[in-house]
Amino acid sequence: IGRLEKSLENQKNLQGFPLIILTDDSAFTAKNTANFLWVTFTRSDPAVDIYGAGSFIKDKHWGCTGPLIIDARIKPHHAPVLEADPQTVKSVDELAEKGKSLNGVIVTK
Repeated sequence: IGRLEKSLENQKNLQGFPLIILTDDSAFTAKNTANFLWVTFTRSDPAVDIYGAGSFIKDKHWGCTGPLIIDARIKPHHAPVLEADPQTVKSVDELAEKGKSLNGVIVTK
């Protein structure tokens, strides 16, 4: 991360990039807003995973002159990624069909 911060400090063409998210799976993260929010804010700890190009401390306040960088990669202490069980998904989808007990209660797909 330190090398990334340093390399971004002197870049003049980053005006349109105020925020950079480091992630393990960029396609999943960028697929929709829910994925972006989930990855960014559940896989990062503000106390240790936030950096910035040109970072500084002024009057006991942290700031940066370049993009804010959030390290949202999966860390060793994180639980494994939750995978949906296909049979359970099928069962719930069936219960959400018209005339079934979960119709109108949950939205599938």
